[in-house]
Amino acid sequence: MALTPEQVAELKKQLSEQIKDLPEEQKAQAQAQIGGMSAEALEVMLKQQLAQQGQQAAMPSGAGPQKSIFRMIVDGDVPSKKIDENNDAVAVVSVKPVSRGHVLVIPKKVIGDVKLISGSVMNLARKVAKKISSKFKPTGTEIQTSNAFGEVVVNVIPVYDKPVNVSSPPYDADEKELEEVYKKLRVVQKKKVEKIKIKKKKVEVLKLRRRVP
Repeated sequence: MALTPEQVAELKKQLSEQIKDLPEEQKAQAQAQIGGMSAEALEVMLKQQLAQQGQQAAMPSGAGPQKSIFRMIVDGDVPSKKIDENNDAVAVVSVKPVSRGHVLVIPKKVIGDVKLISGSVMNLARKVAKKISSKFKPTGTEIQTSNAFGEVVVNVIPVYDKPVNVSSPPYDADEKELEEVYKKLRVVQKKKVEKIKIKKKKVEVLKLRRRVP
């Protein structure tokens, strides 16, 4: 099922309705994520909802998706530019950055309260911030939390010529910029090379008795 532009617009409208009661700062962040969702991502969300409802492929009326975009990224339901992860979080390039190199660190389990963010999640954010500083040479990096779709995520934001934070207006990064950020920040997992142990055969030395003439 390929969504028409009208259906895409309708689904985004439904998502926007779900976040209308959020505080302005959080709503702006959530709206930025909604705006950046592709037709393919929306289609996956729609199919999941229909499967849960036990229906055939048809446009739902008034019902929102069961998963947030963050859950879909963590579960691999939608493509993302994942640069790193640990046991508790994944780090992906933000498609709606407030500055070049903006990364989202998303907990693998839903966190609804910033006080519940684990040290492991923050350690990944600090690791990403260190790499951003190395690769992009900003004047500084901000590590700030934000709440969207009822979830807390961590933003790692490079600061260049002017102050920026999670409340700064996001922009639409083109694919070239996103790919460049991804290539510079991604952690390439090195394949473990198994060492083959060669057993040395023990050579027995025959000891001959010395004959006395």
